[in-house]
Amino acid sequence: MILLNMLDSEYVKVIKGSIPILLSAPHVYSHKRPSLTMSYKWGEQFTNNIVEDICTQTGAWGVIQSEETSFDPNWHKFKDNPYKQVVADIVGKGKIKKFVDIHGLKDEYEYDLGIYYPSKFFKSILLANDISNSVDKGKLKGMSICIFRFPEDKQETLGEYVASKLRVPSVQLEIARYIREDENLRKVFVKNISSFLVV
Repeated sequence: MILLNMLDSEYVKVIKGSIPILLSAPHVYSHKRPSLTMSYKWGEQFTNNIVEDICTQTGAWGVIQSEETSFDPNWHKFKDNPYKQVVADIVGKGKIKKFVDIHGLKDEYEYDLGIYYPSKFFKSILLANDISNSVDKGKLKGMSICIFRFPEDKQETLGEYVASKLRVPSVQLEIARYIREDENLRKVFVKNISSFLVV
């Protein structure tokens, strides 16, 4: 894999791919979303490792938050979001056909994997179902997987942006901490997703 920075953005690391699939880890480090407290949200550990490992196994493109940011790469609108701008650039240059956005699941949830898809995009619903089926194998067989529509609000996550503006099927995966932190389970997760993406 060739690592390069597109658009000379200091916030983003890009993995150049050879297949038309893009993976993203926008919350590796702390990031700020508008709020009254002006506080930072914690980073989601090991999401970068998951993206890097899937890209290595499949030849997919990758985009990863490379440092703490004063904006939320998944939440802020395109004009104020260098991360989202890099994603749009890769989708065009790499002729991307699937977008998978990797996140960490908050500890309070009682399932292992949440898969979010944008409403009104049937190919994104199919992608969510395919990923659910591909992950539920090997040591992860029987894991609790929930599939959700993104809420109908004014927020424009990366997955919603890529589907609605760039017309590419997309999903957001929220992975439980115990899977991300356990090297063996993380490897199984990467292997299972990779086997689906290279087909």
